[in-house]
Amino acid sequence: HGKRGYTLPVIRNIIFDWSGTLVDDLPAVWEATNYVLTQARRPEMTLEKFRAEFCLPFTIFYDRHVPHVALPQLETWYHTRFKQIQDSVRELPHAREFLEFCRNRRLRAFLLSSVRRDHFAAQSASTGFGRYLEKAYCEVRDKRKIIHEILEEHRLKPGETMFVGDMEHDIETARHGGIHSCAVLTGYNTVEQLRAAKPDLIVEHLGELRQILEQHNRHPG
Repeated sequence: HGKRGYTLPVIRNIIFDWSGTLVDDLPAVWEATNYVLTQARRPEMTLEKFRAEFCLPFTIFYDRHVPHVALPQLETWYHTRFKQIQDSVRELPHAREFLEFCRNRRLRAFLLSSVRRDHFAAQSASTGFGRYLEKAYCEVRDKRKIIHEILEEHRLKPGETMFVGDMEHDIETARHGGIHSCAVLTGYNTVEQLRAAKPDLIVEHLGELRQILEQHNRHPG
């Protein structure tokens, strides 16, 4: 689904989010966040409530729910628990095929994510996804702050570049960078939340986006 009147140009560069876009870490993140909440003497969240409440930058989420606890302590609790369960993180359906599509069609692929470097290293090693990415930008709390830097560093033309992510913040980042945006429904935000962010495209999964790009890169417009 795209914006009314939106015409997709030839896309030559893809910037990916990680969590909820290429890998499914939602169960592990949800469990680790509930561990933080219990340590801070706050009630746990159902998965539905967590998806409705969680946002990026994640400091906004913590400020809202555990303002009485310092961020370093929250991060210690979170990462201690997450390391114990991150083996549950799996690649999402269609992600590998989409990365192969990018490689075969010579689309440049990058990562822009809030995921910690050590967690990304472990997950990219287990999935093998790291080798498909030209460069990975990790531990970025506010992606809007470095999107222009990425475009300039790699000489990416905004009109040929798309950011693919599963959260409102990803769509806001694409808009801030003047690039195209695609929301996938395989992660954290619901379709209602993503529609409100007004991305250029919304797809069920990366398999659908691959079909769209195959068609439009062959016959622009």
